Amino acid sequence: MPADKSLTRSIALHGAIFFLAQLAVLLAVTIGYRTGWQRFGLFTVITAAYHGGLTVLLIVRRADFHVEGADAPLPRVNLSNTITFGRLSSIPTITYLIVKASTYSILPVILPFICIVFATDFIDGMVARRRREITFVGRYMDSSSDYLMIVAVSIVLFSYALIPLWFFLLVMGRLVLFALGMIWLTLREGKANPLATFIGKASIFSLMVLYAMEIARLFDVPWIGDERVVTIVEYLVAAIVAVSVVDKAIFLARRFAEVPRKKRAPRAGASA
Repeated sequence: MPADKSLTRSIALHGAIFFLAQLAVLLAVTIGYRTGWQRFGLFTVITAAYHGGLTVLLIVRRADFHVEGADAPLPRVNLSNTITFGRLSSIPTITYLIVKASTYSILPVILPFICIVFATDFIDGMVARRRREITFVGRYMDSSSDYLMIVAVSIVLFSYALIPLWFFLLVMGRLVLFALGMIWLTLREGKANPLATFIGKASIFSLMVLYAMEIARLFDVPWIGDERVVTIVEYLVAAIVAVSVVDKAIFLARRFAEVPRKKRAPRAGASA
């Protein structure tokens, strides 16, 4: 089988398997905790459409499935991209579980599930570096999964008054700033080049830890769900996010300043 067809088949298979896996989680929670079927059908349709759209997008961008430094595309989705794909796949499920958690005691499912999904944010990068399989598609899948996850969870937590308005606006402002900056930069450079800074990754990590603690607070979990502990962590995370806003602004300003110099660079073989 040609490499292109093999990769397309691998992407489609990943999309189907991850959809079935997320559907199994939704079914297990609905049946095991008797949460009712009122929203199950809607979330199933949303999850199916989400996985279908994600799969089609990755198939269209299959040329990006190549290890950095190599031109030939991968014959199939590699391990690190599979892990990232799984994190992207879980976003609708986490949203559904948080919604249900406001009414049903599903802590034994939701907290471990969220912690495992958040942990993959570091596992995929570690695997990619150790196996020397860093790909361009992996970079923007990783960035997209982080931002989509934070946006979805932030909106749900704010809607249930688990995070204050000022914190919600700070987080969303930071995400919007970087998203608009990267879109503008992509238009100026003519290509997408997803890059992350250390402080940026630290802010995402701190938000994931805080949001897991917010879920624990919903169930009055000792210590990690203690009101005072969560409030202290909330302010610490807010400080990190605020610093990351400045960091992103400086990062984008430097990137914008570099673009004209790249355009003015002489062509290869031209006289100086």
